Amino acid sequence: MQGVPLLLLISVLVFGLLQAVPGGPLAAYLENPNVRPEDIARLRIAMGLDAPVGVQYLRWLGAFVRGDWGYSYADGRPVIDRVLERIPATMELVGASSVLALLLALPVGIVAAVRRGADRVTNVAATAGISLPVFWFGLLLQLVFAIQLGWLPSSGRQSFGATDLADRLSHLMLPALVLAAVQGAAWSRYLRRAMRETLELPFIRAARVRGFSEARLVLRHALPNAVAPFITVVLLDAAMLASGAVVTESVFAWPGVGSLFTEALVKRDYPVLMAFLMCGAVAVLLLNLVADLAVQRLDPRTREAGA
Repeated sequence: MQGVPLLLLISVLVFGLLQAVPGGPLAAYLENPNVRPEDIARLRIAMGLDAPVGVQYLRWLGAFVRGDWGYSYADGRPVIDRVLERIPATMELVGASSVLALLLALPVGIVAAVRRGADRVTNVAATAGISLPVFWFGLLLQLVFAIQLGWLPSSGRQSFGATDLADRLSHLMLPALVLAAVQGAAWSRYLRRAMRETLELPFIRAARVRGFSEARLVLRHALPNAVAPFITVVLLDAAMLASGAVVTESVFAWPGVGSLFTEALVKRDYPVLMAFLMCGAVAVLLLNLVADLAVQRLDPRTREAGA
């Protein structure tokens, strides 16, 4: 229930910011010389924009909660339909990139924590990955693997008329690699720090004195205890992943929610923008809740405190 006031605050800020844009929701019509002033006046009344801003906000909020997200200015379709049809593509991209990022972060983070000599190399590589602009990196991969080498398609989710899995995977590879490189670099640093802290705990030192092998100490004792804070950070990192997905989908013309947001931003499709921002806020709050629950279930220290 603590997230409800925060969601209300976010909704007020988002609604107010979009209303403050010059021209407001009718900006696209105001800039069109073919639209007459009397037509704009009728639109203003039909859309309820003649009411006070506070009344407009309450009407919108009530409709949004009921699942009535309005209609897209771009094509007149219900906004909720446009968002729902794009979610599978985004989930596919985010899921694939998260798996790749974990496959990268786990070995790199563990090696960096255990081997001091490798720490410098991995730290430099992780810093470079985190600092890498997603837009630039995506264009670079397109240039090398799609244009120069011709190994992979440069954009889209599948080729025209193609239905086979290999074609889908080939389209998924480049955008997933872009997101995975940035996320994997950040996650490897989180895991390295969590592993370092765990390896300094008294029970690890006691196990080392008892003659346990280093591999057993790291994989069977240190890693499970470091997983809880690592998973928490990964879940809380959703906002960065979402922002990276928006840019990545735009670069690779991936038909997900992120590219829908970009299209709505260019066309000033306010109902779609409002729905995207509010759904994003809800998703982040839900992931925070999942992160808290994960810590309570996975972190031994939390379980002991609760007992």
